[in-house]
Amino acid sequence: MKRFTQYLYEYRQSEKVKNIGFVKVEQGRDGGRIQIQTRGLFFSPTEKLKVYLFYEKNGMYEGILQGEIGKNKPLMQYILTFSSEEIGNEVCGIFLEDREKKRYMAVWNGETINADTISTEHLKEIEIQESDRRGNFCEKIQRKDLVRLPRREWKLANNNFLLHGFYNYHHLLWIEEDNELYIGVPGVNHAREVQAARAFGFTQFRKMENGEVELTEEERNPREDFGYFCRRIKKNE
Repeated sequence: MKRFTQYLYEYRQSEKVKNIGFVKVEQGRDGGRIQIQTRGLFFSPTEKLKVYLFYEKNGMYEGILQGEIGKNKPLMQYILTFSSEEIGNEVCGIFLEDREKKRYMAVWNGETINADTISTEHLKEIEIQESDRRGNFCEKIQRKDLVRLPRREWKLANNNFLLHGFYNYHHLLWIEEDNELYIGVPGVNHAREVQAARAFGFTQFRKMENGEVELTEEERNPREDFGYFCRRIKKNE
């Protein structure tokens, strides 16, 4: 496990304009944890910052959206955890982006990077639409797919119970049922797990019928009480 600290700068292309905080990083083969602390960012109380991790691919940099943080306080702290399965490549750094596309970035190896060239186009927000499917529908998703949720629900990507289930079974469920939307976290239906699930908002448990969801060996548990703890998601008005 690598542990290090990097300063967080406001960038204008490749130029560091000013220091606005720092990040403390713990990064290993399977993922990592990042503590973000910023100071002196004054914006409207309703505005938020998007949080991206970025990596190098074919000589270019691509950002993966991790969520949003409020920024209506002079001193802000935010803890982000991530899995290497979600990124697919080694993380090179992190940046925050406001609604005017201004970016605040920390680069792990100190390399000079033009912040404006990091691509995020493949992660545009997808608003929930009425499904053309009839009846019930569920699909296996990754944590990064939670960007499909309404913006106010993006914080769910860092829900501790969801992270626990995702790291153990490497997937989540997207469930549409009777015009309602649910996110399912895989787990075993025993007392301690039920208590933890309820504490983090996953108040329902359901088992999937054989063949309803195709799982690999690492995504399943042979126990009969294996299933999904579900949380109802409010759709956009």
